Amino acid sequence: MKSNYSSENFMGDNILACYLRVSDEDFDLRHNVLKDESTSISAQRRLIHSYIESKPELRQMNIKEFLDDGYSGTNFERPAIQEIFQLVSEGRIGAIIVKDMSRFGRNYIETGCYIEQVFPLIGIRFIAINDSFDSSEYIGNTPGLEMAFKNVIYDYYSKDLSAKVKSIKKIQQKRGDFVAAKPPYGYIISPVDRHKLEIDPKSAEVVKDIFRLTLSGWKPVRIAQWLNELLIPTPAQRLHKLYGFQCGGFTEDQLMSQIWKPVQVTKILQDETMTGATVNNRVQVKGVGSRKFKRQKTEDHVVVRDTHEAIIDRDTFLQAAAIIRNRKTVRTDNRKKNENLFYQKIFCGHCGCRLKHEVHTRHSRIDAIYYCPHARPSGGGTCNLHSIKDEVLKEQVLRPLQVQVQLILDRQMPLPKSDKEKLQSRLRTISRLLEQNKGKVPRLYEEYRTGHMSREQFVKQKNAISSANDELDSERSEIEEKLYAIESAQKKTESESLLEITRLETLTQNAVDLFVSKVVVNSPDSIEITWKSKDLFDEMYNRNA
Repeated sequence: MKSNYSSENFMGDNILACYLRVSDEDFDLRHNVLKDESTSISAQRRLIHSYIESKPELRQMNIKEFLDDGYSGTNFERPAIQEIFQLVSEGRIGAIIVKDMSRFGRNYIETGCYIEQVFPLIGIRFIAINDSFDSSEYIGNTPGLEMAFKNVIYDYYSKDLSAKVKSIKKIQQKRGDFVAAKPPYGYIISPVDRHKLEIDPKSAEVVKDIFRLTLSGWKPVRIAQWLNELLIPTPAQRLHKLYGFQCGGFTEDQLMSQIWKPVQVTKILQDETMTGATVNNRVQVKGVGSRKFKRQKTEDHVVVRDTHEAIIDRDTFLQAAAIIRNRKTVRTDNRKKNENLFYQKIFCGHCGCRLKHEVHTRHSRIDAIYYCPHARPSGGGTCNLHSIKDEVLKEQVLRPLQVQVQLILDRQMPLPKSDKEKLQSRLRTISRLLEQNKGKVPRLYEEYRTGHMSREQFVKQKNAISSANDELDSERSEIEEKLYAIESAQKKTESESLLEITRLETLTQNAVDLFVSKVVVNSPDSIEITWKSKDLFDEMYNRNA
């Protein structure tokens, strides 16, 4: 994928922007050629230049070419089109010319917005040659039903084509063709057949070393350190050298300064490609025209064995996989035994920062702590509170909590209202707000299209709705996780729950959720607890004083 466009600065205005675009949608996936030669960049360029030659008023303008190669027309997140919009905002564009509407955009709402509202408003002439459309012929009017219908057709075509592309890729995946863009570490894409993998001798030797060291007892962190000491290029550096990929959006300098990390070693150890199998469907695009991908679960991968030469035999791969799986089980058990009971409830008494939870395993001994980020060098080292052990904090909270519970039992007071009710209420509110936001953008566009709202107001309100939806989605995910954590105590009666807490030998999540509102740590020996219910111990102490 690339974007090429002239970058010279014109001294004057009145630029004629010649926009050309070709994307993956325009290719025949079976033969990797353009479906229609008239769609090619050279064909678009010839058509546009021929049209300009036939119009004397266009020949007199400053002609500048903009090219997006490999970008979908379903959105406007394209470098060249963004360059045009920047020049438009500076008042330097006089006209825009394209082969047809679909080259400019396939999203009928946004495309229609620019053609019917934005460009006429600021006096920019828009020409789509094959659609016989020239906005100069519609001064004082809108393009009408025909143009709106064409935009809808282009939008539908893009979505229909996307479904067909997915269908073809599924067929390729099932027969063992490699359809991803980047080859796994240890392999290159065959120069003879783009859908086949061949061994890359240099990186394949590294793969063999990784498996050998794992079977000899080395952990991924030690293997990563060893690879860094030998200055072995990372997977991203290898891809950049072989194919020019800018993995992860890093600059070339950032990419070259990368080092091996344990997660990269683990990824290689778990990749079945090393055994000669083709593994597809690791990720899927989130939507038509989107450049965001969603990682698929392992059980959803499409695996076809014996499609290329193996680097590692299957027995070695399974032995290494068992070692990694066992280590993960131990870490998961450790985390469960040392879960963060005070999530979003524990704060530093010195700087007010929320404390973070950390679990360490050293020589089969497990240590869990809460620490202040500002006390560490990475956080500036500005705070005096370093850390408090998880077990110490639980003990300091459990005893006064049990006193509170016993007082509640003695006085037969009702149980404090559970967080669960508040969280469920908020979850319902979030669902209602998201549903309401669904219908807002079409209504905003209608107001803008009919002239009741300026473009600035439309864009501002549309962006505000999008940001609000992102925040609501994030909050909903957090609440759902929290609800899952407190579900276990739902069926117990109040007295049963309270009696159970008085008998506890160690603090539980249910006890914290029921009674603790906030914990402030001043030092490992001094904490302050804010209860959800009235502090009965303090009340009785003050009464007797």
